[in-house]
Order: sequence, then C-alpha cells, then structure tokens
Amino acid sequence: MMKIALLNSFYHPYNVGGAERSLQILAEALATQGHQVVVICLSEPKAGARKEEINGVQVYRVPLQNNYWPLANKYRRPSTVRRIFWHYRDRYNKAMARLVQTILRKEKPDLLHTHNITGFSVAIWHTARLLGLPVIHTLHDYSLLCPRNAYRNGRNCHKICATCWYFSIPKRKASSEVDLVVGVSKFTLKRHLEWGFFTRSEKEVVYNPVSFVLGAAPRSEAREAEPFRIGFLGRLAQLKGIEDLFEAVQQVSEQIPLRVLVAGRGEESYEAKLRKRAQGLPVEFLGYVEANAFLNQIDILVVPSRWHEPFGRVILEAYSNGIPVVASTRGGIPELVDEGQTGWLYDPDKPGALACALLEAYRHRDELRHMGMHGYKKSLAFTVEAHVKQYLELYQRITR
Repeated sequence: MMKIALLNSFYHPYNVGGAERSLQILAEALATQGHQVVVICLSEPKAGARKEEINGVQVYRVPLQNNYWPLANKYRRPSTVRRIFWHYRDRYNKAMARLVQTILRKEKPDLLHTHNITGFSVAIWHTARLLGLPVIHTLHDYSLLCPRNAYRNGRNCHKICATCWYFSIPKRKASSEVDLVVGVSKFTLKRHLEWGFFTRSEKEVVYNPVSFVLGAAPRSEAREAEPFRIGFLGRLAQLKGIEDLFEAVQQVSEQIPLRVLVAGRGEESYEAKLRKRAQGLPVEFLGYVEANAFLNQIDILVVPSRWHEPFGRVILEAYSNGIPVVASTRGGIPELVDEGQTGWLYDPDKPGALACALLEAYRHRDELRHMGMHGYKKSLAFTVEAHVKQYLELYQRITR
C-alpha cells in the first residue's frame, strides 16, 4: 500500500468545479482500497491552519498567503488592481511552499500528486523535488497558461499574449520539475505542450470518471413526444455558450414544440442579463438542482461551450442517465461524443449550426432512447474503478 499526498486549491465541501469533484472521488476511492491519503488544500486566511478527516481522508487546510480569498464572493470579482497583484504573487509563492513543505516533512508520502495549484503556485513542485518526492501533475484547466484560463473578451486564446507570457515564465520553467503530467483530455495536454510546458515530463491522458453512486441509469420508459425538452446543466457564464442556446431556440421555436430547462447559477448581473434575453422564449430557470433528477426531466442535453472545455464531465453525467447530447466542438468535448450514436456535434463559429443540430435531434427523437443506451454503455468505460487503476499504475511507475 502507498501513502499518497494529493494537492488542490480547494477540497470538499468547497466543490468549486470539476477538479474538486474528481479529486474527492480519487481520494476516497484510494482510501477505500487501503492506501493512506493526505489532501492538502487552501483555507481562508483568517480561518488558520487545521487538519480534519473526511470519509477516511486526512485533509490539511492551509491558510492562503495572498491579498484576498477567492471564494469571499463567488459571483462578484475583486478590482482589477487586486487581481493583478494576486496573480503576480501566485507566479511563485514561497510562503505557500514553506507551509506545504512542513506538511510533507511530517507525513512523508511516497509521492505528491498535484491538481489545480492556483493559490499554492508552482513553487510547491520545487519543494517536493528538494524532499526527493516524485511529482505527478494533472491538468484540469489552463490556469498555468493564463490567469483568465485562456479565454478573453469572449474568445479563446489561440496563442500566448505578452501578459500571459510574462506571468507564465516561472511556471513554464518549474514544469520541468514534474516527473509525469496527465491531461484530462488529449486536447488539454496538447495545448500545454504547444505552449512550452512539461517538455521533460512523461505524458499521459486519464479521463475524469463519472460516479454511479447516486443510482444513475438509462431511462426505461418513453417520455411524452411533446414538447421536446432541452436541458442546460452547468455554470451560467458567457464562455459556456448559453446565449448561443437561446439564439438557437429563438430560431427553431416556431418550427418545433419545445421547452428549455436551465439548471445552474452564475454572477448576479449575468443571470439578470440571461433572464432578460430569455423573455418570450420557452425557457425556465431552475437554479441549483441535483444532476440526476434534472437529467430525468429532459430529452436531450445541450453543451454549447464556447470555451475550450478541458473535459466535459456533464456529458458523461448525461450518458449515465441515458440522455444523448448536442455539443460544441470545443476543447476535449469531441473526444467524448460519438457523432450520430451518442449525440451530435456542431461548430459554434458557424452561424445557425446549433439550431440545425437541435432540429436534427428533434427529427430523430424516436431514436433518442436507442442513442441514450449507446451513451450509457460508453459511460461505463469511465468508472471510478478504472480511473483509480490508471492512477495507481502511474504512481507505481514514478516511484520505482
């Protein structure tokens, strides 16, 4: 059995996004198999350092050494000046490295597996190297490349700008101290390599898992033929492409009977903008909902991201409930969708493409249950057990 240190910016109950969900799944599954698991994550500065046990996992919460706590108000951003200072310090935060070093010296793990390291900075990789610990890093997003996650002014960044080049200098250099880098998709890994990161590291792709703990299963009964129920599940943000969905709905709403259910929240000002945009359309905002219960209400899930999604876990969640998808060709999304079998892909840069995809899905609505079964079978390849097995093999490789 191994002793494994996992590090991520946040950990349960601060489930900010997919990285936090994946980390908790991995940590608890490893602990269930008998491995000793230590998680290191950030805590609010005024809360101080503390240690606790969550579902068999030892969790160290380390007070952030920077000028504000990112989760102080999730839907309101700090001023530009404060953000610039925050990211400048996060280029290489020696204070955070010292705090992590104290924990690693005490716990003496066999390896350090880092995930999102915003707040800790790349300085922790050098700390691990000084302690003789092998390092594996999983790429869940593009925060190493760009403080804005490679998305600016409504567009994906296709090359590194001067600002990001400056902020990423120490990060790119430090990436050479990582023994093995893992992308949650081929696209995510390729993008980092193209921008000069991890040139000396071994490379692998390990897709995120989907949990079947909540009893997700393909729908066994046919739904009423009309209206055609379209769902959106996720954060309400411009980069998620929900405005494109509303535009497509406006284009097809007079041709087919439909209803659009929107599950998720976002910044208050943006939510207000969306509600105004949706006036007169068959759109219902549900706020936060439990994923499986929501998916059981719809015929098809739309994933209209304009951002290069690193993975697209919501697609697997849909599959595990027997729901086909209509999804954009951004980032790692095409790696999950089998065109015409588990759903449809469209180019978000092509005018009218999403509307055409929705019409295509409606025309094939009698085949959706069959497509849903294809998706369900595909989701079985992304089990927690398979995910943990892949990582254990990588752990053993770098600790030999």
